[in-house]
Amino acid sequence: MNNERQKLIDLRNIDKYIYDDNGKGLISSGIKILENVSFDLYPGEVHVLMGENGAGKSTLMNVLGGVIEPDAGEIYIEGEKVRIPDTKTARDLGVGFIHQELNLNTNIDVAHNMFMGREIKNSFGLVNVREINRQSYEMISSLGFDIKPTTILRDLSTAQQQIIEIAKVLSYNSKVVIMDEPTAMLTSHEIEVLFRLITELREKGIGIIYISHRMEEIEELGDRFTVLRDGKIIGTMEKADYSRQKCISMMAGREVGSMYVSTHTPGTEVILQAKGIKVGKNTKPFDFEVRKGEVVSFGGLVGAGRTEVAKALFGVREYYGGEFIFEGKPYTSPSARKSIEMGISYLTEDRKQEGLVLEKSITENISIASQPKLFSKGLIDDKAEKALADEFIKKFSVVCTGGDHLAGALSGGNQQKVSLSKWYATNPKLLILDEPTRGIDVNAKAQIYEAIDEAAASGMAIMVITSDMHELIGISDRIYIMREGNLVTEVSDKKDMEQEKLLAYFLDTEVPEAN
Repeated sequence: MNNERQKLIDLRNIDKYIYDDNGKGLISSGIKILENVSFDLYPGEVHVLMGENGAGKSTLMNVLGGVIEPDAGEIYIEGEKVRIPDTKTARDLGVGFIHQELNLNTNIDVAHNMFMGREIKNSFGLVNVREINRQSYEMISSLGFDIKPTTILRDLSTAQQQIIEIAKVLSYNSKVVIMDEPTAMLTSHEIEVLFRLITELREKGIGIIYISHRMEEIEELGDRFTVLRDGKIIGTMEKADYSRQKCISMMAGREVGSMYVSTHTPGTEVILQAKGIKVGKNTKPFDFEVRKGEVVSFGGLVGAGRTEVAKALFGVREYYGGEFIFEGKPYTSPSARKSIEMGISYLTEDRKQEGLVLEKSITENISIASQPKLFSKGLIDDKAEKALADEFIKKFSVVCTGGDHLAGALSGGNQQKVSLSKWYATNPKLLILDEPTRGIDVNAKAQIYEAIDEAAASGMAIMVITSDMHELIGISDRIYIMREGNLVTEVSDKKDMEQEKLLAYFLDTEVPEAN
């Protein structure tokens, strides 16, 4: 890469903290999710941004795309220092962002999607349909595609919808296009179409920041490769210096810390069997089991199918074949109510939308799943409810003014503790934890790891879904690894629970030999 050319994008020393969710803008425990990050992009370049889930890739791109502002650092576009307070400013400066979830309305046609929020009006103040159709067709045709502007979005393939999104982004005169996991939902043919389009954009001098976990495609497309880990830049490789093994080593990084202390002894009695489970119509059936007193984790990249397994088991998502057997009995037609009654609890990864009732108190949130045992003569036993909440507020050191404190006014870490308390309070036989420590500080993580270990020591079966590699290795007795909706391997020997080996399974690349 010729460094004498002017850079399109130059991010310098970017810092970003986790903030409390109470709207007061307070820094929560001083946790940096981006630390002194510098990243640049040249015209006509595909710069690949890599790292494990939670490394900070999307956060950094959200800074550039105007979704969030940095707490420190500088942003330069074509040599000029700028501030990007919102997404409109980013677009006006030539930064286009194609998120993993396309920002389109599938119930309206192509042209109206292209001009949503910036409609061309006629002299009567109405949308000039003929003009937006004409301009939309010109934009799409300029990319080499023939898609009618009157077509309803839902009638297009995913790849065609992505082309519409790209055309829309480029219609803002974008100089930079950020693509976050753009092939996650595409077929092999649709990926070929996207790659051809990326090549054409590069030839026009448009810079592309490309985020993906798929090694083959980044190796085909990338001109430079930058690895983020734990919110820090680990290094940047030119194409001539790139190697897959070097990249995986940079992503894997440090050893697992001593915060993962295990005192429990995994049991041998199977409490849950899954036979021939299919989480998608086109995925392969697979089996797994969970035993009493053990911590079984599911590893893999975002979209691997881990959460789908948990939701199918808990009864809040459809699955496409197979059966669950709980305590030796077939568990047919699962539902959340039936699961709780049987002794299965599920901590969702989305604590705000699915895990908590934010306008309710801590006490109400902790007790909500345990209400059947709190009823006395048809009424809630207020004293028992308060005692239950107070027990878990103390157990998990929830920072609050008391049980009456609203859940929505807590920091993210304390919200997670309340969510966890809700399910621990049911005293389940099988506890499913989906990303139990995402977005919380180190001290809160340590408390949760200790609680998981204590629960396993008491005989509870624990099933964990985590994208944190160190956590995956540190807490697990066994690991099932999933990729694209399929279970690809089981790792049961602690000696094989190495970051580079697990990453190789995640990425479907050669597993390194033991040292």
